Amino acid sequence: MVPWAVDLARALAGEDPARAARLAADARRQAERFGTDTAIGEALRCAAALETGQRAVRLAAQAAAYLEASPCQYEHAAARVEYGIAARSATELTRGLALARSCGADGLATRAEEALRTVPVPG
Repeated sequence: MVPWAVDLARALAGEDPARAARLAADARRQAERFGTDTAIGEALRCAAALETGQRAVRLAAQAAAYLEASPCQYEHAAARVEYGIAARSATELTRGLALARSCGADGLATRAEEALRTVPVPG
């Protein structure tokens, strides 16, 4: 997998969404061939960021699941927070917040805390 392809896809999302989508799809195909949980999870995170609605939620959930099995704790935390935001899930945001704190990702923890203030807590 070309490691910069995911970053380039995210960077192009605003100005050239079609190219960003092609890059994300190619990164996902390469990641699935490469076969590591980290590569697949990262490609799915990128794909989720380029989607909206339920498709974004499904891709974010898949990314979080792959990254949970990966040794990359920060990436897992980021995926959980993004999934929580996409799904408007206090449970996922809380999981992401705990992971972010455990790996010292202060900016990510702040993002999760801010999102938690806007998501209804199940009760």
